[in-house]
Amino acid sequence: MRKPSTPTLLTTPELKEWLKVSDWWVRDRLENDPEFVRRCVIDLAPAGSSQRTLRYHLGNTADYLGFPAESVPAAA
Repeated sequence: MRKPSTPTLLTTPELKEWLKVSDWWVRDRLENDPEFVRRCVIDLAPAGSSQRTLRYHLGNTADYLGFPAESVPAAA
């Protein structure tokens, strides 16, 4: 039986490098695109923390943006 693979999570700099986007693009998604946040963003900060520790799910982000599966790198 195969073990389920662990999703690849990207930091903000890794996401920006992979998509070739700016800080503005990321900030705009976080502030104005609740569907992107719901599907692609994972906050790793402990419950109750005032800080956010954001990661972006590689596969879900590619799917959300309409990238073909074969264009998603195995690891960023």
